[in-house]
Amino acid sequence: MSQVKIRLKQHSQSAMELENDTLKIIIDRPVEKGGGGEGLTGGQYLLAGIAGCYCSTLFAAAQARDIEIKGLTIDVSATMTDDLPKRFSQVNLGVSYDFCSDENMLNKLLTIAEKACLSVNTVKTGLTFNVAAASSS
Repeated sequence: MSQVKIRLKQHSQSAMELENDTLKIIIDRPVEKGGGGEGLTGGQYLLAGIAGCYCSTLFAAAQARDIEIKGLTIDVSATMTDDLPKRFSQVNLGVSYDFCSDENMLNKLLTIAEKACLSVNTVKTGLTFNVAAASSS
């Protein structure tokens, strides 16, 4: 079984810092919630991680089939519960693009990416997940 490990170190009274060889990422709370507002919240990074993982899996599926996608944009929205503990109860990815060399295969690629994405597979238990595609051209 393989593992993925990262380390975060305290950056300030309300923020953590993830550092690798090429970049630093700050995770913080908004000022209105007692944070310094120095970075995205953990929930926003969770959503970015889901969308980023989904996209890299989509690109891999397209490349394996010699399909080119250009101008890919992902709009992520999430519904938070009103009750405690707070959590996302639904995540939606809106997929748009400028060009796809095989538009007939796009929906199949979206499904392949959803089924093969590590992050999506991790969070799907207990939440609703939707993907919708639309051409931005």
